[in-house]
Amino acid sequence: MKVLNRIFLICTALLLTMLVLVGCGKTDSTATSETRTITYKDQTYTVPSNPQRIATLANSLLNFLDAIDGQSISRVDSSDALSDKLKALPSLGQTANINMEELLSLKPDLVIGLSNQHGKYEGQLQSNKLPYILISYDGIKDNVPLLLFLGELTHHEAKAKAVVDQYNANIDKVKDAVKNVTPARVAVLRATGKAVTAETELAVTAAMVKELGMTNVVLQHGDFDKSAKTIPYSLETLAADDPDIIFISTMGKKDEITKTMAKEMTSNPAWQNLKAVKNDKVFYLPSNLFLLNPGLHTPDAMAELVDMAYGIKVNF
Repeated sequence: MKVLNRIFLICTALLLTMLVLVGCGKTDSTATSETRTITYKDQTYTVPSNPQRIATLANSLLNFLDAIDGQSISRVDSSDALSDKLKALPSLGQTANINMEELLSLKPDLVIGLSNQHGKYEGQLQSNKLPYILISYDGIKDNVPLLLFLGELTHHEAKAKAVVDQYNANIDKVKDAVKNVTPARVAVLRATGKAVTAETELAVTAAMVKELGMTNVVLQHGDFDKSAKTIPYSLETLAADDPDIIFISTMGKKDEITKTMAKEMTSNPAWQNLKAVKNDKVFYLPSNLFLLNPGLHTPDAMAELVDMAYGIKVNF
């Protein structure tokens, strides 16, 4: 009996010792070797529990991260507007041409890039054992999910929610300004140095037009590729649709765009007979707000469309 009691006491002591050791040896939740899973647009990503050195491969991601008080150790060279603080970050080169040597020298514990731009670097990221996530970020409907995702990633959920609430409030303010206005019939064209096409709702400006309740006359032609952002659209079709307003998002050099527009649209007498042309309602839109996703400036872009279309100014 004494032997059994002694064995029991020894076992109990060993168990208590193990419990103490387990408690003392528990890995700190901030260690980058630990991971967790978070979700963005129905895609689950495994990431470090608390990344401290995040390298961003696109300034669109950098601006979002900065907005929710996240920290990046890198930027890229682009025409995007950056604060002085962000301009001071080390550059990784161009968005589509990342300097991998520079990236490796920064010793990031997480790399964030865009799936459509940076998939070609996956092999190098994997071979150098760099944790990374490549996300899909495109249309304006991605803005809120991305903010919330980055907030969760960096443990700044409250800040991300506050930014989202302000973003949504600004968009609602623009929509409220035109809720009693008769919706304008508009055509959204895309002019490059090579061609003039029309935007579907998958493109940035046409998506904003939809949010504002305007009627995109292009969409009444149902025989187009529903997965395409732009579709062929002739002057003859434009003349038949005869919209109240023509928005033209531009991509490329101004003189090349002007030549293309003249060749396909403006030099034809039919152009001068368009209602929008007669009423001086043709607007060339800057690419920084209307070609690529304007991100946090989406409410500002929508307010500009409202001002151009209806002469209604919205201030935030």
